[in-house]
Amino acid sequence: MFKKRFITLYVFLLAMVFSIPSAFASEATPDTTLPFILKNVNFAFEERTDAVIIDAGKMVSSSKLSASDFNVHVKATRKVNADFVVYDGPRVVTDVYTSQVNDSGTPSDSGRYIIVDFADVGWGDGGTTIDGGYTLDLQYTITHKGNKLEYVDGSSIVPAFNQTGAVSPVLDKYKYANYDGLDYSYFYNEDAEEPLPLVVFFHGGGQGNDIYTPIRFSNGGTIWANPENQAKYPTHVLAPRNATTAQSMYKVKAIIDDMIESGKVDPNRVYITGFSMGGGSTWTFLQTFPDFAAAAAPLCPAGGPSNVENALKVANLPLWTFVDAEDFLYNSVVNMNKTYSPYWNDSMLTIIPFNQLLDPPYNGHRFDGHSVWLPIYNEYVHPERGMLIDWLFSQSKIKGIANVEVETQPRVAPVLPETVAVDVNHSATGIATENRPVVWDAFDPQLYNAPGVFEVAGTIEGVVEKAAAKVIVVSASATLSGPVLVQPGQQFDITYGLQYVKKDVYAQDVTIKYDADKLELAGQPVSLDSENFKIVDTDEQEGIIRILGIHLNDNVNNPNKDLIKLSFKAKEIAGVSNIEVTQLMLADGEGVEVEADGDTHTVEIRKPAIPGDNNDDGKVSVGDLALVAKAYGKSSDSPDWNQVKKYDINADGTIDIDDLSALARLILKK
Repeated sequence: MFKKRFITLYVFLLAMVFSIPSAFASEATPDTTLPFILKNVNFAFEERTDAVIIDAGKMVSSSKLSASDFNVHVKATRKVNADFVVYDGPRVVTDVYTSQVNDSGTPSDSGRYIIVDFADVGWGDGGTTIDGGYTLDLQYTITHKGNKLEYVDGSSIVPAFNQTGAVSPVLDKYKYANYDGLDYSYFYNEDAEEPLPLVVFFHGGGQGNDIYTPIRFSNGGTIWANPENQAKYPTHVLAPRNATTAQSMYKVKAIIDDMIESGKVDPNRVYITGFSMGGGSTWTFLQTFPDFAAAAAPLCPAGGPSNVENALKVANLPLWTFVDAEDFLYNSVVNMNKTYSPYWNDSMLTIIPFNQLLDPPYNGHRFDGHSVWLPIYNEYVHPERGMLIDWLFSQSKIKGIANVEVETQPRVAPVLPETVAVDVNHSATGIATENRPVVWDAFDPQLYNAPGVFEVAGTIEGVVEKAAAKVIVVSASATLSGPVLVQPGQQFDITYGLQYVKKDVYAQDVTIKYDADKLELAGQPVSLDSENFKIVDTDEQEGIIRILGIHLNDNVNNPNKDLIKLSFKAKEIAGVSNIEVTQLMLADGEGVEVEADGDTHTVEIRKPAIPGDNNDDGKVSVGDLALVAKAYGKSSDSPDWNQVKKYDINADGTIDIDDLSALARLILKK
């Protein structure tokens, strides 16, 4: 029995001895390969690899990382020719930190992602994604030189790294295609539910060796798609490759037409721009399709309209040309503008002294004299027009849509017009008004069941902007018109009529009340058109007159006019008096009666002003002189001037002997 126990104990102890190394080994994980991606950024001058983002798999403490622990090497080859090596060397690591999100620029004390950061600006440091008019494939190799990579949970690894991809937040949204031999890239705002403007960007010479580079050399083709610009000016972008001839412009136009046909692009807000060779391409497009664009912005253009005939074709097209004083094309651009701008009605040439970018990452760096596109697309602000993007997106071939206003009666469907007047800017001839077909949106009949106002939107042929019709629902009513101010004893006329009556009227019964204390009728009411409207009879009581009338001939179906003249005489009592239609009944040819709304006219009876009658007693006398004497010596600087300035008869700002003398002459009638 003892022997068995001894053997069992021996085996147990032996097992414990062998288990000790494996227990300690559990504190570290096996050597692991961690994936990473390249973070590329499209800066104003070029696209660069700004950082690499390593997925560590779990939380790492930033305090355990050091830039000196990471060696980074890059091999850059042309995307269209992997055998052509552009760069094969190191990248200088500027910082290493952790992040809780799979992106650079958001450091944290700990995170799953390790960000290896590089300089945003560099020349020949292996950071660029383009070279010599070609886009590069980049293969990064990362070596960890330090001790094991330690995790927050206490485990550690000896890391290796493997590149699995690359992201470029704006450029990745662009797609590449070919139309009839013409390469192009394009960006669609996928959130748009209606046609948007389109920016057509033509690249410069030497940047079109492959399909990728035109939008990667500088950001002239991508600045419009930056999130901050899309938030302000949602748009689509088209960047053709090596489109320089009229033949290629027909292909560009066909691509745009397809975008318009598919409902993507607003045909009245297509903007053309480009720099250097692309500025020349801008002009080639305008020569080929002069009446198509809404505006154009050629930057340091290597070309122009070529002749007066072409210049006249864009006489009214909004044009904004740019060049800087150090550009080798300066004289060419300035001379072109001097030659042809006299034929243009909406053009501007802006000359800047040099090309400098003040914002990060360039921080004041000056570029060569032919890079005017860098400040113009990114930073330049005109004192009146603002930035180029602001000016472009303020332009449209549609300069105005006429307001539509219709009237109807309750429960009668409004009749909206089949066309609407649209002001369209034509490049050669300027703004012309065109009547375009319009399809109005359906609307709820409840909207016109009762008097009120509502609006209806309409879709105009070839126009993204909507037409707007203001519908006024009105009831048939009486109208009263006449003078608003009369003197005591004065006789005056009030005219009665109808408005907004949409049916035939054969007879009407109208009751008119007036203030008998201040007014009296002077004679019988008189028809203003005795051939077509006759007063059959009247019933007059104090303050009330009731009139029965009939409509004849054309007046039956056109009753909306002045019908009756009533004469009144103002009594000697001053004040405000109302004359009002208190009841109005209309009857059609079937004997159907409809009550219509009345109307009120207000007239004031006011005694005539007598010059010098300051105490309003109807005469000029010594009492008035006393009031002026009391205010003697006061001027426009006196605190109570508003109360006494009426005594300043000669209006010289002072109440003095001249005013007293003038009033005395009125009293003595001299």
